[in-house]
Amino acid sequence: MLRRVLLFCLLTLCLVLTARVSEQYNWNLDLSAQKINSLSRSAERALHALPAPLEMTALIPDYPVQRAQLEQLLAPYLAHPSRPELSFVDPVREPDRARQLGAARHGELLLRSGSRQEVIKLPSAPAIDMALNRLALQGERWIVSLKGHGEKTVNDSGAGLDRFVSHIESLGYRFIAIDPRHVDQLPDNTAILLIAGPQQDYGGHTRALIERYLAANGQLLWLLGDDPTPVVLDRLGVGVLPGIVVDAAAARHGLDKPDNTIVSDYPAELLPQAPSGHSVLQRSRGLIFEPSDDWQPVAHLYSSPLSWNETAELVGELERNPELGELAGPLTVGLSLQRTHADGRQRVVIIGSHHFISNDQIGQAGNSALAVGLLRWLGSNAQLGSAPVAQDLDIHWSPQIAAMLAIACMGLLPLAYVALGLWSRSRRRRA
Repeated sequence: MLRRVLLFCLLTLCLVLTARVSEQYNWNLDLSAQKINSLSRSAERALHALPAPLEMTALIPDYPVQRAQLEQLLAPYLAHPSRPELSFVDPVREPDRARQLGAARHGELLLRSGSRQEVIKLPSAPAIDMALNRLALQGERWIVSLKGHGEKTVNDSGAGLDRFVSHIESLGYRFIAIDPRHVDQLPDNTAILLIAGPQQDYGGHTRALIERYLAANGQLLWLLGDDPTPVVLDRLGVGVLPGIVVDAAAARHGLDKPDNTIVSDYPAELLPQAPSGHSVLQRSRGLIFEPSDDWQPVAHLYSSPLSWNETAELVGELERNPELGELAGPLTVGLSLQRTHADGRQRVVIIGSHHFISNDQIGQAGNSALAVGLLRWLGSNAQLGSAPVAQDLDIHWSPQIAAMLAIACMGLLPLAYVALGLWSRSRRRRA
């Protein structure tokens, strides 16, 4: 008898201790193929980079089912070590508070970190991840692009920037194009100056504008065009090789044109969240850099060893001619520079091609991730991600199939369980 009492007491003590430990430590196992019940890497990095603790406010009436569904969706976020807080506001019973929060409709989810706020109209894991990355974005958000000299413009043509601009604005950036001939200086809240493939040489006024911006420690992303305007690049110690880089490795990826350069090695110093796979730079120029005491190279993007800078017309069978200054690859097609100053550090990225951000190229291979990664690095937000979270496919079926499944689950399965029980009972009796 004493043994039984002691066993019962020890078992009770173990249960109590297990319950106490489970309150402090959680262990979750996600067995889904797409890891839909776990935080994405993008969300984890954003939660770590938030300027203040995350507060989640759901505008849902007192409907237990809807609130339970949202809690299930937010469970991976609430389990993060930063301990985000979730609260519910009933917009029917508390309309004044709902209006104060800026609610527009039932079911919205408000994310707040310090003074920053994001509103998600239809909560889902990808939407929440994108909102968290916008909340965690540091510094200014304006990307200023120059126009008026043949640079790429925002339109829906194949050479336009509609898709690129739409994507970066969904990440929290703002895009504006300015004709430098009509202004004396760039806006003070410029986060990054984008020079996207100028086809004409910049005049003295525009060059002076760019140089003043660099002198004021501005961040620059220069995508070379047909005219690389070497006068400004010389100030950075950057030179341009003659001709266009051709890459025989492009054929391995199903690209017929010889002017496609394959970039597959991404330095962690520049792209800690490297694209999966290769990127394609069309009609890229090779770059050279002369070391200086001012600007220091951080990382290079290289073409494949099967490349060279072709100085002749890209027709017929191509072969490298060293006598014409055609250098064997790998060649530098992207270069990141940095210098320190009293207030911090300044960064510049020069890419030998401007085509990879156009509408017909941005969706190819890892071009989109490369473009976003460069912007992240320039804005000191390299720890943030941009890739959407992979989700299981939604299943849609007709009302007839739904009715059949309901009958099977509520009628046939219970009958099958009863039949199995009766069969097992009769078998035991015969035994």
